[in-house]
Amino acid sequence: MREKLRYLLCGLAMGAADVVPGVSGGTIAFITGIYDQLLNGIKAFNSTFFRLFFSGKWKQALTLIPWGFLLPLLAGIITSIFSLARLTLYLLHTWPQALWAFFFGLIVSSILLMMKGQRLNAANTVLLVLGAAGAWFVTGAEAMSASHALPHIFLAGFIALCAMILPGISGSFMLVIMGQYAYILSAVVHLDLAVLLTFISGGVCGLMSFSRVLSACFKRYPTQTNALLIGVMAGSLRTVWPWHENALPSLPPAVDGMVLLAAFTCACGVALPLLVQYIATKKA
Repeated sequence: MREKLRYLLCGLAMGAADVVPGVSGGTIAFITGIYDQLLNGIKAFNSTFFRLFFSGKWKQALTLIPWGFLLPLLAGIITSIFSLARLTLYLLHTWPQALWAFFFGLIVSSILLMMKGQRLNAANTVLLVLGAAGAWFVTGAEAMSASHALPHIFLAGFIALCAMILPGISGSFMLVIMGQYAYILSAVVHLDLAVLLTFISGGVCGLMSFSRVLSACFKRYPTQTNALLIGVMAGSLRTVWPWHENALPSLPPAVDGMVLLAAFTCACGVALPLLVQYIATKKA
């Protein structure tokens, strides 16, 4: 029961993060230590599952899925998107610098945790730099105007959900770039089922395919994949830095109460994953 509660809380955190452009649910999964379980849970929906399911052997098919992990996690994500999303967006509107600073601290802390035991030879260093440069470029891209026809919504779901499980690249930020963020968020608020089901269908296809690619990379090239993801997360810090000028990170205009509050929330963001890791290590 304790594990299911933990997965539910992880889902709540992932859902709240995915609502904010610039913060990745995959980063939260990394921080909370469930990233491998997430990839394996998605991969469980394989050809064997679908063969058994569509041949009427539903019981055998359903036993292949880690429901004890996926159901509370999915419940947390959905609950967060439909409830905590409003709180997250309120904070983003009312206290933007403080919220961005908190997410900045979270990502910095997760990078520190991922660097533990990471071998930075020449090849891994190149991958890290490439990952950082790629994320810096992507997160600096300008939003485009886009059609809201259902095929475009399907493609948006495919790309956004791929990004969602990739630490450092935000699925909602990809929606901003594709010009679909406000439209999808409006569909969530007003329960536009046609749009939501199309978006979810694209997202499921993206998850099924990309999770296998990531899992294979981790299995065959673990240190190289880890180095690339560290770079991606480092490059994504561009988006969550609280102050910008001409689309580039800048220093705050003045040292005032908001700067002090942002420094405090950033410190909390850095400390939280380290504290969770310390507690988990102590229990182990």
